[in-house]
Amino acid sequence: MIEVPSKSPTLALLSGYRHAIWRKAALEAVPGVGQKALEPCIEQICLTHELVATLQTSKRVGEKLYWIIFASYLTDRQPCDVDEILSDIARLYQSIPRRTYFRLKARAIEIMDECLCKMNKNRKVA
Repeated sequence: MIEVPSKSPTLALLSGYRHAIWRKAALEAVPGVGQKALEPCIEQICLTHELVATLQTSKRVGEKLYWIIFASYLTDRQPCDVDEILSDIARLYQSIPRRTYFRLKARAIEIMDECLCKMNKNRKVA
């Protein structure tokens, strides 16, 4: 079984995604808030979208991995538990067993970690 390291940069990025969306919306609602205040939120949101798009196009199970990550981290409302996530995945894509969910979620985060690592290396080189 693949385990996601607790210090996974992707896991940290995904876990903060909803907060970044809400913070961006709140800041945009305040008159006079400049672009500079929005930049951290926008960067996090864009990076998350880029990683998820890369995941979606990955070989074999990319679409399934996308829906797992989407239902777990990217929906507007935070799911209460795994059963709710599995229900959302079944509604949006197809039904999957609980064990498969955990295995594929870990695999998706592993793939996204690899992509994030490559992106960081490319940014340092440039």
